[in-house]
Amino acid sequence: MPSFLVGLFERPLVPVLLLGLAAAALAWAAVSRDDRRLLTAAIAVGGVAALLASLAWFVSTPGERAEALVDRFVEAAERADFEGPDGMFTLLADDASLHFGKETNPGLAIDRLESALSTLGRRHRIRENTVLSRSGETVDGDRGRVALFCRTITESSMGGPVLTRWVFVAAPDPADGEMRIRQVVFETIGNRAADASVLR
Repeated sequence: MPSFLVGLFERPLVPVLLLGLAAAALAWAAVSRDDRRLLTAAIAVGGVAALLASLAWFVSTPGERAEALVDRFVEAAERADFEGPDGMFTLLADDASLHFGKETNPGLAIDRLESALSTLGRRHRIRENTVLSRSGETVDGDRGRVALFCRTITESSMGGPVLTRWVFVAAPDPADGEMRIRQVVFETIGNRAADASVLR
């Protein structure tokens, strides 16, 4: 799918609103001037806006599929589900990696990632979690990148909320085509960069 179409389908609100406003302005001018050509133009522009909104609703981009995958991953983390049909480990690619601070920092292999995630069933068990923001986009054609900002209370936070920022990169699994998480990036905790000592 061409990148400009992916962008339109992932963020259709502004172009749809602009087209809708243009259609309304043309319709108003058509009625004011009793001009059938302007009315035809208004109908055409309105039709394009409706078509774009419909396609954006029905077409699922890699970025949107990655968002849905991350939603499932977060829900699994909240209930400390690791190996169930929708568990965290199940949603990871075989070569998934864990990065701290930045995506470009060296990553830890999947065994270290699973070990870090396992602390969510023990010391860092989630008591309460609120996703404050989530933003997904398509990158490199078939990959999705999702930025997540959470407010979380865990067993180890002593009842106080902790703000964390994460990035997830997902891609289709070559074996079955299902989207799976390839990278988990723990960017920040509070106002500092996250490091490996946090998930111990």
